[in-house]
Amino acid sequence: MKTVGEALSKRQKKTLEKHSKHHTKKHMSLMKRLMKSGATFSAAHKKAQQQVGS
Repeated sequence: MKTVGEALSKRQKKTLEKHSKHHTKKHMSLMKRLMKSGATFSAAHKKAQQQVGS
């Protein structure tokens, strides 16, 4: 289990890089912050969509 503030894995970074082509910088920064605090990619994306949008 990840601890709060832990760095993202190589796989997470690669997935976020691909994902960033379709979303704003604000969306991506929120996703990164959520994932660093332990959220999954899907959960972080869903929350970012609700709070920020695309």
